[in-house]
Amino acid sequence: MLMQELPHRRLRGLVAATLLSGLLLVPAGVAAMDTGTAEVEADPAPDVAAAATIDELRTLVEDLSLANDELLASNTDLQASLDALSAERDRLAASIERFDELYDPLESDRQLLFELRKDLPETRSEAEAQLTRIRDLALSSDPQRLGQLVDRVDEAAPAFLDWRFGEFDSTAEFSAAYVDSGANAFDSSFEELQSEALMSVAIRLDILLTILDRVR
Repeated sequence: MLMQELPHRRLRGLVAATLLSGLLLVPAGVAAMDTGTAEVEADPAPDVAAAATIDELRTLVEDLSLANDELLASNTDLQASLDALSAERDRLAASIERFDELYDPLESDRQLLFELRKDLPETRSEAEAQLTRIRDLALSSDPQRLGQLVDRVDEAAPAFLDWRFGEFDSTAEFSAAYVDSGANAFDSSFEELQSEALMSVAIRLDILLTILDRVR
């Protein structure tokens, strides 16, 4: 019986010795933690993550501010372009309106120049009709410049027509009557009317060319 228990005693002793050795090998820090005397250090990971998030948000705000500045600058450029286009539109509209104002006077100029180049008709009635057309066209073309000249032509026209279609016994009488009757006043007034009409047409054509240059 004693011989049978001896191995069991030796086994228990070996186990006890192993446990004792294990206890001796435990670090002092672990023992201190068991006794509750060690201080627990704070984990720095949450602070690092928060700082990174703040940096990301700051970068995002800066990017958004830059994008907003670029949009504002682009909007300013677009507004400037719109203002320039509006000004160009108004300028073209004014040019077109001015061209419309010139159309009727230019048409009168064309017809007036055509009539002024004609020779005086062979009959008094036709001559009077031609002078009436010239008078109306001149007043339609440029009444301020040509109005007084037209009046002078009208005043001298009867004496001129009497002389032009009168009967004379000789060339000398015909020539003397040209001065004595005042027919010569018609010729001088008519020539001045022709000159001023050409000047009026030239001025109006210059205005037209200026408008065309602006439209281009």
